[in-house]
Amino acid sequence: MNAGLLFFLAHRTSLCQKKINRYLGFYGIEIAKVEICPKLSAFNPAMSQMLSTLPLAVVVSTAVSRRPDCAVRLFDTLHIPLDARGEPKGVLQLHGEDKTGYLIESLNQAILVLPDMPAEIGLMLPPACERLQKKFSLTNEVPAEPVIPYEELIENSMNPK
Repeated sequence: MNAGLLFFLAHRTSLCQKKINRYLGFYGIEIAKVEICPKLSAFNPAMSQMLSTLPLAVVVSTAVSRRPDCAVRLFDTLHIPLDARGEPKGVLQLHGEDKTGYLIESLNQAILVLPDMPAEIGLMLPPACERLQKKFSLTNEVPAEPVIPYEELIENSMNPK
């Protein structure tokens, strides 16, 4: 399956793209189109163009507050109602340490909204990929991150046998 990647006012594009490619690649999702959107007025046309040809659009945006800066604009454009806290109704929230991303779904398409922070993206992609796997009937899964036993390594280096 092909997907598009749109960077909105993002600065860590290479690091974010590597992280996204790694996770989505496990599910057979390939980034077929990458766009950079340097101003707000170009955001909606760029999203529209991407969604006209691809089933999945991934948006990476600056995030001055707890959510990506493009999120409210996207919710407004798509007429997604907000609850009393300003969160979108019926949209999967993706929680990181300090930021929140979103997975917006329609019948046959999805938009993944992520902050321009590779560490946060790494926390948000596993639950997003789980949902995308079900939605698009994808195979495979993200392998577990290798756990390096630092304490054991340190202890063994201090007490050689």
